[in-house]
Amino acid sequence: MTDAPVWDREKGELRVLGRRQTAMTPQTLCNHLDSLVGVKVAEVIMNNLEYRSGKDETEIFRKEKPQATLSEMIDLLIQYDSVSGIGITKVTLPKNDHDRIMVQISNPSVKGTVGAAKAFLFSWWCGALSVLLNRELEIEDVTCDEGENVMKCKIVSRPSE
Repeated sequence: MTDAPVWDREKGELRVLGRRQTAMTPQTLCNHLDSLVGVKVAEVIMNNLEYRSGKDETEIFRKEKPQATLSEMIDLLIQYDSVSGIGITKVTLPKNDHDRIMVQISNPSVKGTVGAAKAFLFSWWCGALSVLLNRELEIEDVTCDEGENVMKCKIVSRPSE
């Protein structure tokens, strides 16, 4: 598996950490989805898509690196975010399982505290961390600092039903 993105001109493929990608303008996608179905529905759609994607991709990475520690897996996922163009991600795990996980993305590819943009950035991390921590998680308290060009959120355990 190569660390750098690879573009194969003959196949018309872009690969990031061995996974095929498609280059796109995510802010345009998120804005359009918000305008088509409304902010709440767009957020639900994007949340479901990205949560599942985060779970699936993390399970693949886990199978490829079964001996990797939690820290090594998170570092790999952060690298995946970076080379995919999402931004520069920082994940801060709590000292105990019941505290909030902090996720911060500097120079994010999309900005928005509601709608598809909110879910585009952070739902993937909810799915990925759900796999790594073996519990269902959800997004809480999304903020955008335009001056610092940073999006932040807290990820918490999903309440039991």
